Amino acid sequence: MFNVIKWHDARFFPGTYAKDACEKHDMCLFESLGYIISKDETTLRIAAERNNEGEYRDITLIPTGSVISIRELTPVTSM
Repeated sequence: MFNVIKWHDARFFPGTYAKDACEKHDMCLFESLGYIISKDETTLRIAAERNNEGEYRDITLIPTGSVISIRELTPVTSM
């Protein structure tokens, strides 16, 4: 099934900052779409595409600890 994965990703802010300014920087919240290939203690692997032979294409690795939620999408019935 196809899923929506919400997760936090690291960010980099170049420059010099006072402590209070550092506290205002936040992580990015991403939403990735894909087929879940596998999930373990460290990594969630998703693919953007899957073919009729069971092969995957365009793989994304997401740190498991960064995952906020996983929502399975409901297939649309034929029109």
